[in-house]
Amino acid sequence: MYQTLTVAGQTRVCADVLSLELRAPELAAQSQPGQFVMLRAWEGSVPFLMRPISINAVDAEKGTLTLLYKVVGTGTELMSRLVAGDSVQMLGPLGKGFPIGKDCRRVAVIGRGIGIAPLRFLAETCLARGIEVYAYLSAKEPDYLFHRELLVSLGAVVRTTTDPAVHITDAFAEDLREKPFDAAYSCGSNRLARAMRDLHRQYGFPAYVSLEEHMACGIGACKGCVCREYGREDGTEHYARVCKDGPVFDVERVIP
Repeated sequence: MYQTLTVAGQTRVCADVLSLELRAPELAAQSQPGQFVMLRAWEGSVPFLMRPISINAVDAEKGTLTLLYKVVGTGTELMSRLVAGDSVQMLGPLGKGFPIGKDCRRVAVIGRGIGIAPLRFLAETCLARGIEVYAYLSAKEPDYLFHRELLVSLGAVVRTTTDPAVHITDAFAEDLREKPFDAAYSCGSNRLARAMRDLHRQYGFPAYVSLEEHMACGIGACKGCVCREYGREDGTEHYARVCKDGPVFDVERVIP
């Protein structure tokens, strides 16, 4: 769905990360954890392409959608200038989100830095359904451990590290020795995803990864965001479109 939305507000979370809240009642009602939107916050053709941003949170009652994003180039720098009352163009919600099994009782969410952004919506959805959530968050410094306090306040068990010598997946491995998990979800780096995949192979829980790729159209038409997909029934490798076939994949399908 392509539409023009109004900015409800924007706050700076840390030096180069902002939280953008949009009035979007239809999108808020339709969005699923793990999906994303394509957004344009400027007039004219420079930059030419819309920017893909993961959905950080929704409030169906208020009819708002929140995006947490890092300023990394011209498009996001222009986004950072938005204030309440401004208009943006948006296409979404797009992609396939995180599958949540109906029998899930305990899940793990594993994110690093801005990769934590889509995990908030997932964690909040799981907690609202009575699912126990363990959040494993890592970052290069404390300011980038996004939503740590929020998740604790909502009842999640939160483990964190900013030590480059410590792997947050080791904390997950310790918890796995004590209790079963019904699923695990990762976003932030292939290293995190590989470590989660290895634990999935050892303990047998379903595991999913949200991939980050440069996107042009967001709907699979341009095929500019392909990744290698492994493990299909015929035993061959294929290309998958991250925007259309993902961005969430079974970890065995996309992590070599």
